[in-house]
Amino acid sequence: MFGTIRKHQNWLWAIIITIIILSFVVFFSPDVGRGSGGRRAAKGEYGSINGEAISVEDYRRGHDEARLAHFIRSGGQEWPSSRDEENLKRSAIERVFLDQKVREMNIEVSDEAVGRVASERFGNPPREQLPTILARFEQEKLLPNRLNLGDFERFMRHEAALQQLYSAAGMTARLMNPKEAETMFRKEHQDAITEVALFTASNHLDKVKATPEDVSKFFTNNMPMYRVPERIQVAYVEFPATNYFAEADKRMAGITNFDAQIEDFYYKKGTNTFKGSNDVVLSAEEAKKKIKEDERLRQGLLEARRKGYEFAVELEAQPGSEKLETFEKFAAAKGLPIKLSEPFDRVSGLTNFPPEFRAKAMMLTTNIAVQLTPITGEDGVYVIALKKRIPTEMPPFEKVQEKVTMDYKLQQARDLARQAATNFYASVTNALQQKRPFSDVVAQNNVKLIVPPPFSRSTTSLTNLDEKLRLEQLQHLAFENNVKPGDVSGIIPTAEGSMVMHLKELKAVDDAKLRAELPEYLRRLQAYRQSEAFGQWLRKQEEQARVVIPQPQMPVGPAGRMPPQRRS
Repeated sequence: MFGTIRKHQNWLWAIIITIIILSFVVFFSPDVGRGSGGRRAAKGEYGSINGEAISVEDYRRGHDEARLAHFIRSGGQEWPSSRDEENLKRSAIERVFLDQKVREMNIEVSDEAVGRVASERFGNPPREQLPTILARFEQEKLLPNRLNLGDFERFMRHEAALQQLYSAAGMTARLMNPKEAETMFRKEHQDAITEVALFTASNHLDKVKATPEDVSKFFTNNMPMYRVPERIQVAYVEFPATNYFAEADKRMAGITNFDAQIEDFYYKKGTNTFKGSNDVVLSAEEAKKKIKEDERLRQGLLEARRKGYEFAVELEAQPGSEKLETFEKFAAAKGLPIKLSEPFDRVSGLTNFPPEFRAKAMMLTTNIAVQLTPITGEDGVYVIALKKRIPTEMPPFEKVQEKVTMDYKLQQARDLARQAATNFYASVTNALQQKRPFSDVVAQNNVKLIVPPPFSRSTTSLTNLDEKLRLEQLQHLAFENNVKPGDVSGIIPTAEGSMVMHLKELKAVDDAKLRAELPEYLRRLQAYRQSEAFGQWLRKQEEQARVVIPQPQMPVGPAGRMPPQRRS
């Protein structure tokens, strides 16, 4: 295998060196399927193309490539989790179909084409130390996810072929009139100059009187708001990264030119990238120390993840591995302490755990109480089991009285804020007709005035934007709500009250900006239209080929994982 891989070392180096050497602080999710389906499958179980059932082997290759595509798209930071499985199934079948189209169209891929695809995506660093890097990449990234370098090479070769197919199918979409692109650029990049009058509940709270009768009636009318939802408690075994720092130190000590790699990483990331808790740029010495600490944590997590998987694999081999009792007895036999989480529901009550902890825990049942795929957090790995479910309950009024009182006051204050907005709107529309400035009316009515920074349709973020405003809402009001320059938007409800936006001006695009950015804009627009054209072509081809994607769940192992597959 290594002989084959070394033959293509130009492109493989570009991928692997980027993921491993230049990205020290990377946490790889362990939530991956273990293979992509059993070897025996009923006819059509994995879908069909032109009436012919997709074979287990073809489906498995497509599934592996779909997983690798997810991994590469994340920049080498995330493998797909169980929640991605439905998308992976569709992607696997689509890849099988596209592979057939590649063969039908006699698309052949040279080593140079493969190298170009990899270089475009991952850069083109030097090639030294390739054998060591290849071994580490396979050992640390592929093998734990039931893949090897042969799988990876096949995936990249197919990617290169698909790129050629993509170009051929969407070629006509790239023929776009530059004048049309210029018109679209001017429209998307003209700046809206706005002012906002904001009416918030907090400004009216002191005017609200909350009598006991009013609060009690509010509670009676809104009792579902205060019902405590069903919660669960989870038992878990934790593998902290700190427990494996000794192994991490030993592994780091064995890395050739480790300090030189730290130095290289520091300058390539940018000296201003590394900041302390106070957002002050760290000195070179402090930054390099932080890089080493982050790498130590990453290496500790890798070892913790390995230990977590060893525990899960051995547990899975036990009779009744999906039962809580088996989990508890097995952990005790291993001398591993079992911890209990605080009770939590789908949205609240769980802290200091990775997001997947909650998501995976909520999927557990009394029949399948154990999540056999370990969960990786920022500083530890967890294997979890459902301990108990706590039924929903309605707390007595006395227990939630303080919250009910505040909720009542906020509701009344919001009503007052919206009434103030209604009165202001009548005043400001008359004032604008008389050519009086919007800001003068705001001052006369003692209303809070916010002046957002200029923004366009293409703006994705605004610095120093008031936290009570949302960029997306401002864009909708300025460009999609038929507000003309000089007019106001009308009364817009907000979470805390209301607002009225004044569109002062739509500022045309600067010609220098147009000349500088139009070529790249045209390129991206052509790429977008090519993607749309390819999607339409693909849907038509799938319809003609009668591609069938099965709706029922495909065979899975305990806790929703694909059955394990051994690879040669």
